[in-house]
Amino acid sequence: MPLPETPVNHDVAAPRMGSGVWYATVRALSWIARGFAALVLTVLVLPYVFVPVYAPHAATPFRGTAVYNPYAQLTPHWQRANFHAHSRAWNGLTSGRQSPDSLYAAYAARHYDVRGISNYHLITRTSNDSTFLPIYEHGISIKKTHQLIIGARQVRALDFPLWQTTNAKQYFLDRLRDSAALTVIVHPYMREGYGKTELASLSGYDLLEVRSHWNTAAAWWDTVLTAGNPVWGIGNDDSHDITNANEIGVVWTMVNAPGPRAPDVIPALRRGAMYVVAATPGGTPAHLLTVTVRGDTISATFDRAMHTLQVITDHGITSKTATDSPNITYVLDSTVHYARVVASDAGGTLYLNPVIRTDALPVVWQQSTIRPLVSIAMRTGALLLWLGLMALLFWRRRSSRAAPRQPQPALVPRVAIMLLACGLGLPWPHEAGAQAMVATALPFRSGEYHEYDLKFGVITVGSGSLSVSGPDTLRGREVLRLRYEINGGIPFFRVHDVMESSFDVSTMSSLRFTQDLNEGPKHYNRHYDFYPDELIVLERGKPRAATVAAPLDDASFIFFVRTLPLEVGQTMNFSRYFRPNANPVTIEVLRRETITVPAGTFKTIVVKPTIRTSGIFSEGGQAELWFSDNAAHTLIQMKAKLSFGSLSLYLRPSRKPR
Repeated sequence: MPLPETPVNHDVAAPRMGSGVWYATVRALSWIARGFAALVLTVLVLPYVFVPVYAPHAATPFRGTAVYNPYAQLTPHWQRANFHAHSRAWNGLTSGRQSPDSLYAAYAARHYDVRGISNYHLITRTSNDSTFLPIYEHGISIKKTHQLIIGARQVRALDFPLWQTTNAKQYFLDRLRDSAALTVIVHPYMREGYGKTELASLSGYDLLEVRSHWNTAAAWWDTVLTAGNPVWGIGNDDSHDITNANEIGVVWTMVNAPGPRAPDVIPALRRGAMYVVAATPGGTPAHLLTVTVRGDTISATFDRAMHTLQVITDHGITSKTATDSPNITYVLDSTVHYARVVASDAGGTLYLNPVIRTDALPVVWQQSTIRPLVSIAMRTGALLLWLGLMALLFWRRRSSRAAPRQPQPALVPRVAIMLLACGLGLPWPHEAGAQAMVATALPFRSGEYHEYDLKFGVITVGSGSLSVSGPDTLRGREVLRLRYEINGGIPFFRVHDVMESSFDVSTMSSLRFTQDLNEGPKHYNRHYDFYPDELIVLERGKPRAATVAAPLDDASFIFFVRTLPLEVGQTMNFSRYFRPNANPVTIEVLRRETITVPAGTFKTIVVKPTIRTSGIFSEGGQAELWFSDNAAHTLIQMKAKLSFGSLSLYLRPSRKPR
């Protein structure tokens, strides 16, 4: 006899306690995730509702029959100034390590007349500052797109922390100029906060921090001046830790002003009556005496003979050099629009502001111009995009009365495995030939830094460095920053090459590669992003191109070779250079040698890499690398025969990098 059916209520089902708690937890986490996503999208998109579109800023080089000299009316009164220094602020959220009073006292002890404290988005005044100058640093962008605000009347809090277009940067510069006496672009080289060409296309700022303890922005300055933008240079420590001798009292600005107060200093800065000093450790820098202009002839005089004096003109070209002299004279011809002097000796380097061609005084900026119709369209588009994204996040379909479909048991572990693979940078399980990744100890690590003497033949003409920093995150992957740099040259031929690679340690491949190459008259600035999973490379300003599955670039190849077991007689071929047509890269292990370099005597193993492309590792370059004959495989020496001669790097005792 069949059993009677049990009635089932399809409208109300008594939930189990465990499943109810689980459902509530998942739903709460879902809303938290949506709220976080909404916040991120709002920060990314919504501010662009306020940003207009500007007409392109055309380059208009300085022109005129007269020459403006910012040092035409020098007085005997000079003020030693630092405008950029950080104290502890925001309850320690920023990177200043000392109190405002301690910072002020440290600069007072070093005989500074102007002691600016430039905390982020905060005007800081100390208890004993009788010459207070209101300053703050604007910018919370992770790309380090920052500005120094001098003579601030109020703090402008708005900023785009994650990304900024050129229009957004112009928008901020316009807003900042309305709220302060002077706007300064600082450390544009950090994380490409401002590109050289981009900075030259912007207006609304008065000064450029051309030197700090971090680096020099001379290349940005010359690009801006060549475009006809009247920007004067200042220098600052940009100190964060007064106990670090490399950060305090190393770079400052000498301002020709009657006193250290704002009414004296700001007008002098506005007319360019100052110069930048980058002191050598323990050195006593020289002083500028006069800069005179008679007709088209410029003459700069210092209080002692300088080892090197250079006149820099359009495009950063060194147009004249003098040695062991207290003065330098230069005649502006009709093709030169500005000229600035750089003087150096054992005490340090002095950067003078340029004299410029003009018939209009004071020199004024070309103002930014808004395109109204395009701006309305872009602002409306940004608003609609934000509203659409919010709708996608929070719009929910009405649930059916039918019981929700449970995920298939086999699908759950597969999804988990795929997510784990993505998170760790491993191949997905369904990929052909996928292999388990085994963590391998690298012979280099974050914080490694090596300095080298750069020689042309037997003459020391500069320096070089290899460094590792990080770890950092790029597109969700942990990377190390591998950097190779040489800086130097011979008369009439200067070399400044910088290559940096973002190296994914889990896949032993490069995700990003930048080159800033200056070799004599040739200048290259390239930026590559690699997407190994898609086998493409994106070079800035060019269409996408094919690359290899695990790409390596010129910088990362040096470090990759260090991971190899090197035995004399080996010849290894790798099809891993990011330009497929340059493969295979050949690594020949030539011999063992004991060599002596400035850092000491080392047992080494000699390697010859060959890449079928231009550069120091090309077939014509004939470069050889001497690695330490141990597990670290530290680069001890490198020699390369290039088209202009022979360059060599020799490891020297390293100083702590700035």
